[in-house]
Amino acid sequence: MLRVSVEKNRLTKFLIFGLLSQAIIALLPQVSSGLTLEEAVALALENNPGLQKQQMNQALSEENLSGEKLQNFGKINIVASYGHYNLPRTLAPLTPASIFNDPTAVPTTQDLFTTGIMYEVPLFTGFSNQGSVKIAALEKEMAGVAIKLSREQLIYNVKTLYINILSLEAQEKARREYHTALKRLHDDISLEVKLGKKARIELLKAAADQENARVKVRQISGNIKIMKASLAALLNTAPIHALEEYAMEMPVPGGTEYNKEFQELHRYRSVVLDVEKNTRLVEKSSAGYYPQVYFNGFYGQNFGPNDSSNLHEGDWNNETIWHAVVNLKWTIFDFGSRKTSKQIQAIRQQQSRRDRLTTGLELRRSLSEAVIKIELALDDFYSAETELALTRETESIEQTRFEKGAADLNDLLYAKARNQLALSRFITARYSYQNHCFYLDYLLENGENK
Repeated sequence: MLRVSVEKNRLTKFLIFGLLSQAIIALLPQVSSGLTLEEAVALALENNPGLQKQQMNQALSEENLSGEKLQNFGKINIVASYGHYNLPRTLAPLTPASIFNDPTAVPTTQDLFTTGIMYEVPLFTGFSNQGSVKIAALEKEMAGVAIKLSREQLIYNVKTLYINILSLEAQEKARREYHTALKRLHDDISLEVKLGKKARIELLKAAADQENARVKVRQISGNIKIMKASLAALLNTAPIHALEEYAMEMPVPGGTEYNKEFQELHRYRSVVLDVEKNTRLVEKSSAGYYPQVYFNGFYGQNFGPNDSSNLHEGDWNNETIWHAVVNLKWTIFDFGSRKTSKQIQAIRQQQSRRDRLTTGLELRRSLSEAVIKIELALDDFYSAETELALTRETESIEQTRFEKGAADLNDLLYAKARNQLALSRFITARYSYQNHCFYLDYLLENGENK
């Protein structure tokens, strides 16, 4: 009785431990066995070197805008010079008073040194500087638009690669099953040939189809490896082994639509900004017709040894000098250079306007085409689904007839091949529909929001 009680206690503890283990496992979060589509997109946006380079262009445009604004404040330079002259020079401009007091004591030198600090600032440049700031601001916005488009392009590339890999993996699985079925058929026929029930020609036919199926599996497997390598390159990660299946809903045809006008898209905004930039460049090219006004201020010293004409030959002297000057330069004739520059910018402006029109037409066409392709993909999917059901039933009937001797091997092999083609079409149509949906999201720039 004691042994029975001990055994019951052990069994009870074992059952309790098992129930607790199952409860703990149920409460733990599910561990993913492969890379999900959302994870792949997130890795690409974080690690892709091409996108990182594009983001650096944004930083460059910000620095360029800052630089253009700072040019309006001018610049401060430390200057120094040395000159040797054949005739003596005074250290400072002469005035009647300095000559009258003591003409022989005026410092003169043939070796003149100058050091000082200079400040230069543009006062009026024909609105050229203001135009440069506006152009830099447009370029900054264009860089932001380019990053958005690059992100959408990267997301689309990742998603299509991911879906194509899943499609090929489904094709590979179906092909392996087909190859396995042909191998079983080959083995059955081989046995019947040994028993004298089948002719050897039927064994050769089965072997040929089996070999063809084996090679197809190898080819698909190779393509999967190539696509996974391409996906790993986009993600900038280690080789990818397993992908999670992506849940797809197949709606009824006729409900595909979009709620964005092409004028709202960044792709169209990009060409609009290019038109605005070229318009600013045309305005900037007119700056040459205006006078250019600059302020120049200097504070420093001239010094050097007295020359032989001075009573104090060899003594070093120095003079503090400063000035504040406003300079004006107005080009009145340049043989057509300004006109040519303005004409070039005007032509580029017209080209950008044509690009804007072309982009609008192309976006409208692409959006309509994407919707039509989604609808056609849905039609193809439901058609392939029906065809698959029919060919599967046909294969089953031919298999039964073959086993009863009412049909030859050619009929059975044809039915199996026909069903395999239908299955391949069904898989392709299913994943093709999703790729077309991704393309519409890409055109509408919704890829990052889904």
